[in-house]
Amino acid sequence: MNLQELKVNVTDIISDLKNNGNFPKENSHIDYKVDLKLTKSKSSLENFLLNFAKDIISFSNADGGMILLGIKEDKTTGKNDDVGLPSETLEILEQIDLNDVTQKFEKIAKVGVSIDLQKFKISTRLFYYLIIEKNNQILIPQADVPEYKLQKGAIYYRASSKNEHANQSTADFNRFLQIKANERSKEFMEIWSKLLPEMVDINPREVLILNPVQNRVYGFNSRDNILSNSDVEIDKNQNGVFNIILNAISAGEIGKITTNEGKPIYKIVGELSNFKEHITMTSLNKAVKDKVIYNFGNQHLKIAMRYLGWVDDPKFKVNNPPEGTVDNKFEHYIWVESLDNYSKTTKVFFSVGAADEMARVINNESIHKEIFNKLLIKK
Repeated sequence: MNLQELKVNVTDIISDLKNNGNFPKENSHIDYKVDLKLTKSKSSLENFLLNFAKDIISFSNADGGMILLGIKEDKTTGKNDDVGLPSETLEILEQIDLNDVTQKFEKIAKVGVSIDLQKFKISTRLFYYLIIEKNNQILIPQADVPEYKLQKGAIYYRASSKNEHANQSTADFNRFLQIKANERSKEFMEIWSKLLPEMVDINPREVLILNPVQNRVYGFNSRDNILSNSDVEIDKNQNGVFNIILNAISAGEIGKITTNEGKPIYKIVGELSNFKEHITMTSLNKAVKDKVIYNFGNQHLKIAMRYLGWVDDPKFKVNNPPEGTVDNKFEHYIWVESLDNYSKTTKVFFSVGAADEMARVINNESIHKEIFNKLLIKK
């Protein structure tokens, strides 16, 4: 789950807890902690990591989740009590800078994490919740960190109501791999389940699948009765035949490239991002400045993108971003294009509509502290 989904879930849980006293059971997505174990000689950040480092990695490597702080659980009866957090713990949590936490995990696992930490109240008692987004990459400690109970090369993940060590045994590792395989299978099946009915309707023997990213064409090989592929030079110019066909499909003018029976000659499967109308980060900054009443910089835009779930790292690189940085679900606002296949050069681009979304966030003063940890200054 991403941060937006988790925020909706935790808000519903807190509302039910306040109004009805209902406590959901601990599971693969929910955990309770009555308090933090604090060491006075440690900084707030170190105390936070001592308590949550393994939890954050475990939830990130699974499907994401939340930890509700200030809830006392009776292991014997299974009942919970909303006792609230003591002042010493509240003081520690109020000092946490989430950017510092992300940087710490980039050192531990070479991968950043996406989390949010927020205070809430029930009656006069104060609580916090920590939500952790599912990461597209597996977080693996690059060295032993005994104070955080992390082992070099260990794969931790959340299962049922506890943190598991995936590669501690063959059985545990197989279980973890199966979970990840099922996630990937579900993603691919959702795509193919929509494509296959159309291909069958046309007749699979008559279908060509073009992959403009890799310059390959796939089609039915009647001699060997299999799907074959080969390299093909795709004319990607604006007036090239491929782009004319693609634009016709996008515009709904499918009749221009059909047989007399009205069925398409080709189904084009792939992605050709070069022809999207786009703007650069510099242009996005200028466009947003024309729409907002606050001063901001590029880093504020990146943090806002992370808040909206567009990217997984608020400090992402516009040039040659790591794979998985940009969430493909938001490709109508942001995407990565290949500029040179030989040198593997890529760059992040944005749609014109992205400026409106960024402006909406920047102009909303009520969420400034949540996103930027401070109020932005008006022009």
